[in-house]
Amino acid sequence: MSTTKILIHVLLELHTMVEVLCLPVVALNTNYNYGEAGKDLKVDLLNHPEYIEENATLAFQVAIWRWMTPIMEHQPSAHDVFIGIWKPTKNDSLAKRVSGFGATMNVLYRDLVCGQGDNESMNNIIPDYLYYLNLMGVGREEATPHEVVSFAEQITFNPSSSLSP
Repeated sequence: MSTTKILIHVLLELHTMVEVLCLPVVALNTNYNYGEAGKDLKVDLLNHPEYIEENATLAFQVAIWRWMTPIMEHQPSAHDVFIGIWKPTKNDSLAKRVSGFGATMNVLYRDLVCGQGDNESMNNIIPDYLYYLNLMGVGREEATPHEVVSFAEQITFNPSSSLSP
């Protein structure tokens, strides 16, 4: 991989992590996630989720934790999807999950935004991603095809209504 492509991946990863940092309630959208993040970071986030918004260092630690940690069984981390370590299985392909930005949003936000067609959430997230690609001089066609960026028709890895973490 060229140095330019590595830099682009790093910058896009940082941008996506900043989105997670700015939206910790979405990033940690269940008590399970607050409990697991708190356990790993040795902070009682389950009983005190407000600590995240009161402490910038902790908020950043939670964002990095969420980015790097596979939260649910049979689901990759956002990092692994975004940089291409995760390889879709046949079942993933049937669920319209392909490695890239769309599947990264699937990991982070699950059915809060995925699999709902061209809704407002998706139509707000994708232009931001493309804006940052453009700032870095990467054209959409060069970066990734639409089906990799979009998550409109993806079946979520683990729906929010799932009882298992």
